[in-house]
Amino acid sequence: MDFSNYWQENKRFLVSVGVGAVAFLGGWIAIDAYIGADLRAAKSKKARVEADLRAPLYAPADLERVTKENEALQKACDELRKNLEFAVRPDFRMEKGVAATSRYFAVLERTREDLRRRAGRAGLAIPSDLGMPAVAPTKEAELARYLEALDSVEQVVALAIGAGATRLEQIRVKLDPRLLSGKAFSDVERTLVEFRFSGPALPLTQLLAELRNPRHGRVLAVDRVDIAPARSKASDDVRMDLTLLLPHLNSVGVAASPEAAQ
Repeated sequence: MDFSNYWQENKRFLVSVGVGAVAFLGGWIAIDAYIGADLRAAKSKKARVEADLRAPLYAPADLERVTKENEALQKACDELRKNLEFAVRPDFRMEKGVAATSRYFAVLERTREDLRRRAGRAGLAIPSDLGMPAVAPTKEAELARYLEALDSVEQVVALAIGAGATRLEQIRVKLDPRLLSGKAFSDVERTLVEFRFSGPALPLTQLLAELRNPRHGRVLAVDRVDIAPARSKASDDVRMDLTLLLPHLNSVGVAASPEAAQ
């Protein structure tokens, strides 16, 4: 082929192609100069992310480590619950197969007669209601908590008899308001049992010490105690307001039943 003749015949076409090729090359160089580095960086980052996604997130050693940590935390929580929870004695618990109301009245009457007899022999005056409500509630959860409070009352009266206390003027039980309203617990459920004693200071001081003595089988948590001179003329008489806390740890956002807390 005679290139000279071909050029003469297709000169305009060849020039257009050449100009287009130069323009394309110039444009490519310009684009690469402006965004080429960013594009290469994006591709490199994409490759690294894809490699990370293909790699396992955790190694078997990580699973073993967190499992041991979880077991340690569970053990610590169990120990905390054991030390904090009020441990109700079997004689004051609800029983399966027995109606809650029947169980409540049976335990209340048995405890009332027992304490009345023992306190009478020891010369300790006690309230006849033992802090229980005049009208018994109907909900099993409330009845169970009142029996727990009665359990603490029985222990306090027994310790007061042993210490030589002479007068227990008042007992009041305050259930956690959230239990009464049916609201969920997110922390510690608090049942408060309030006592008002009066008489010589020495037996009441001894009573406080015995409340914290583990030899009685359990330690009762004292939430508050106030001691002031009594209104009587006896110089050594005092009035002692004592509040016990019967705590229960419940799961976050869940109101645990009294039976589940045992």
